[in-house]
Amino acid sequence: MKKGRRKKLRFFHWMMIVASLIGLVYFAQSALLYTNAPIKAALKTDLQPGEVKLSKTAKPVEGMVNQWDITVRIEGRNQFPPPPTDIVLIIDTSGSMEENDRMIKAKSAAEKFVNMVLHKDYVNRIALVTYNSTVTNYTFNQAGWSDQFVDYAHKSLLIDKIKELEPVVNGGTFTQAGIKSATEVMAKATGEKRNIVLISDGVPTYSYPPTAPYNQLSGMELFDYPSGAAGYNYYESVKTIPEANFDYSKPYGNGAKYRIGAFAPEYEQMPTGSKNRLMANHAHSAIAQATITKNEKMSNGDFLVTDFYTIGVDLDSASQDDEIKTGNQTLKEIASSEDKCFAATADNLDDILSGIAGEIVGAIKSAHVVDPMGTGFVMNGSESVTQGNSEAKDVLGVKTINWDVGTLKTPVSNDPDEDVMYAEMTYRVDATNDVLKPNVIDTNGLAKTNGKTTIVYKRYDDTVIPSEFEVPSVKPIIVSLQKKLLDEDGKEVTEKSDSFDFKYGNDQYTGNDTFTLFPTEVKKIVHPWKASQEYTIEELLKSTQDYETQIEINGQVTAGTKDVFKFDSVNGQYTDQQIIVTNTRIAQIRKVYLNIRQAVIGPNEELVIPSKGYFTSDIENTDQTSNIISKSTTKDTPAEVSESLFMKYELMLKKGETKVSISDIIPEYYQFAGYIVSSTNQNLNTTHISSNTSGLMKTNKAELDYQTNEEYWLTMFITPKLGTTNDGDKETSPRPYSWAYKVNQFGQ
Repeated sequence: MKKGRRKKLRFFHWMMIVASLIGLVYFAQSALLYTNAPIKAALKTDLQPGEVKLSKTAKPVEGMVNQWDITVRIEGRNQFPPPPTDIVLIIDTSGSMEENDRMIKAKSAAEKFVNMVLHKDYVNRIALVTYNSTVTNYTFNQAGWSDQFVDYAHKSLLIDKIKELEPVVNGGTFTQAGIKSATEVMAKATGEKRNIVLISDGVPTYSYPPTAPYNQLSGMELFDYPSGAAGYNYYESVKTIPEANFDYSKPYGNGAKYRIGAFAPEYEQMPTGSKNRLMANHAHSAIAQATITKNEKMSNGDFLVTDFYTIGVDLDSASQDDEIKTGNQTLKEIASSEDKCFAATADNLDDILSGIAGEIVGAIKSAHVVDPMGTGFVMNGSESVTQGNSEAKDVLGVKTINWDVGTLKTPVSNDPDEDVMYAEMTYRVDATNDVLKPNVIDTNGLAKTNGKTTIVYKRYDDTVIPSEFEVPSVKPIIVSLQKKLLDEDGKEVTEKSDSFDFKYGNDQYTGNDTFTLFPTEVKKIVHPWKASQEYTIEELLKSTQDYETQIEINGQVTAGTKDVFKFDSVNGQYTDQQIIVTNTRIAQIRKVYLNIRQAVIGPNEELVIPSKGYFTSDIENTDQTSNIISKSTTKDTPAEVSESLFMKYELMLKKGETKVSISDIIPEYYQFAGYIVSSTNQNLNTTHISSNTSGLMKTNKAELDYQTNEEYWLTMFITPKLGTTNDGDKETSPRPYSWAYKVNQFGQ
């Protein structure tokens, strides 16, 4: 009993483990399915099926100031599902498709087209018809399933067949037969929309012969045939042959030319000696067949074909070659409208087919963007678009980009089930001085890079939607230069008495930055700068301008006519440059000041104390000598010395005169003890006393430099010295009537 119970428990335990593993596998599979599901893109973009998102951004160019890369982006999620559409894909497999790898690239483009149209959960189908000299329309079979139209579940059959296609050597171009066969296949279509897509690289070279009267002179059209023999009238088959008047039992042509001689029995025999000649125009017959197809209706009254697309591969639209011109014109007339006809190269065939797929399944069938530059912003270079055509031109003086977008056809990811498509335009803009115009920069220092940027697009349901992009705002960086002028006394001069020339650096951005400013004037500059480069601001003084210059950049002052600045980044943003250049007039005659006194130290009781000091002043490198008188006292203590002891002199120095020397004229029985000088009157009572031996200069010549200071305070110290007698003995008292007893007249 216990043993059986134990077996049951063990069995139950294993069943739980298996169930858990199955659950894990299911969860993993569900996750993978979810990852690859079309809704993945919707989660990334928050777009609903058929919804469109517009964005416009401005990204600063790395290493640059006042330069941005603009990106205009359109995203749209495909319809989910789009209206059920049946498509017949007609591919020309004539021999010329081997040239320039046309067939290789056509097959690659067709495969991408199939994958875009036969998307998971789309109720779309595609049939395949190929033609050269003959026509093949394909029926696909797989495991009991058979049809000419292939759906999503069986698209690998169609892709495999497309990969197998090869150009037929010496094969002609039986375009009419390809169209007729595609029409017969389309008659079996059940889709809400029914489209034909024809890919060809040449003019038709086969057609079905018409029947009376369109194969007779009376039913044909006179034309100018430069290659024909002179003296003959040439008639060719017309584009308006109805379906009932074609003999579909046999082809006509030689596979080489689109226009050949029309002879019996297919065409009327011209009488002997007739000057009339009949020509079969295979291109006209292809156009006639397309007209028949486009006019055919279903039992409910709807046209059998909704849209007829044609793609001419390597048919240069500018070529003057008759065959190429005719091939282009033929495809235009076969298409349901001119905008459904495309001129392709082997290299952009992929892009064109993707665009047609986008018209069938995309959120946008076509779109047009108008993008004007904003005030103060100019394009640097040209625009680049991921698809469509763009042109930048002046509209009322404003550079404006017109972008014909077409349909959205590039997936935003490599996910095989991606259903969000995008188109993008990029270009670079520079800020200019025009951003300084009124009302361009807002209160936050921001300016809009563009004017009103609009889009008009045709939605998947053919509704025309006008909308706008949100225009980005950026911060232009301003270099501001202010001119200040001061007179000799340091007072600001505001009148325009003089002008001053300046320049910045000399790279590709600043080479034209030369300008003239008057006092109080401010010059602001906005243009691109290199963020990592030092720029030099230089004032170019004229030979007649006698000024001292200092330059202040963002609060830092430098003496001289040159200084450098660099753009600093604060929190990832560059800052404005504030530059102030100040000029001060250099005085021709400058006022400076001398405060002077004489102090007698260690006075002799028998010696008269001079009441005045007598000095000579000399200006360096000149012959100018002056006599100066000051007070003379014995006051030499902190309690006694004050500003009142000094005699103040105003000296007038000419330009270039900076140094003045002062010498004391020593009275008899005295000698020079030294001097103390200072450039301030602070602490005179402690500085200008003889006990300040560290400040005492022993020479009897005080050198005063007025280049650095405008005022000096000078104390000259003298001390008694009696001397010797005529006999060489030391004197013990002064002699009577020495000059020290009377006023000194400076040696007179």
